[in-house]
Amino acid sequence: MSESRVRLALTVGDPGGVGPEITGSLLATRALSGADVYVVGAHAALSSWLPARACGAARVIPLAEAAALEAPDSFPLYIDTAEETAYRRGRPTAEGGRASGRAIEAAAALAKRGLVEGIVTGPISKEALALAGYSRVSHTELLSGLFDAPECQMMMVSRGLRIVILTRDIPLRDVPSAVTAERIAAGVRVTESSLRELFGVERPRIAVAALNPHAGDGGVLGTEERDTIRPCLDALRAEGHLVDGPLSADTMFYKWEGKGYDAFVALYHDQGMIPFKAGGFGEGVNMTIGLPVVRTSVCHGTAWDIAGTGTAETGSLASAFALAVECCLARRAWRAGGRG
Repeated sequence: MSESRVRLALTVGDPGGVGPEITGSLLATRALSGADVYVVGAHAALSSWLPARACGAARVIPLAEAAALEAPDSFPLYIDTAEETAYRRGRPTAEGGRASGRAIEAAAALAKRGLVEGIVTGPISKEALALAGYSRVSHTELLSGLFDAPECQMMMVSRGLRIVILTRDIPLRDVPSAVTAERIAAGVRVTESSLRELFGVERPRIAVAALNPHAGDGGVLGTEERDTIRPCLDALRAEGHLVDGPLSADTMFYKWEGKGYDAFVALYHDQGMIPFKAGGFGEGVNMTIGLPVVRTSVCHGTAWDIAGTGTAETGSLASAFALAVECCLARRAWRAGGRG
């Protein structure tokens, strides 16, 4: 493998959504510079979106043969994860869930065998994965289990803005009990190590949001800041971590570029996703940090309503691909420096 190139697995996502279209568009319009790519997913759904030259030259292998695969001489290489050649576009199905779930598992297997350094994932459907029998129905949950990485975190990235979502996809009523000192400390540590390893930040500075309005206002509007969050952050600061907070979430992101933070930790989904999507949704990237492999993804869903119309935008997938290349090279440099 060239020192200037990386090897990535690119999963197509649910075949009934926009994943095949945006994957085909990426393969058609970009030279995939800097990377050799395994394209993993339902090939029947993808092939109609590929340029003719790609279809003619494509090497497609069934999933059953992937376990014995050796590093090929030419790329892209397609691994077909769909047992069913037919698929239903525009809605969640068990067939789509199986194809997309197998793609994630196959990409993880490639990483464990050292054949890829990073995984770029297309959009999946939680409902389709559940229909297919998966108990873990998000990328973060699936990858956490596949790599035995329980402390991994979801980080949203867009043009220098990095937001870690601590509790992710849980009901709002369950958030207060989920925001524990242990979870906050683990999230800060994973964020800090990832900023060093994947983004080259030597001394990361991290901001942590409060849970309640006005950071609890001295306990009048809630006691989580006083009883849990502030003591946890004080302990982290005593260890030498550069962490600020708890900061009132309604002002934490205001003019964020001038505040000097390398990442922000939001305590629940909408607290972080609203500012992220307001400022950088079109080219945003969803990352999983804390894994032994780089993982980036689109920050949108399957978009059932426009699947198959040819109108899906590829900006997020293109950004995810470019960021995966950058982070893989950064990790190589970090390890070459004797730090990993």
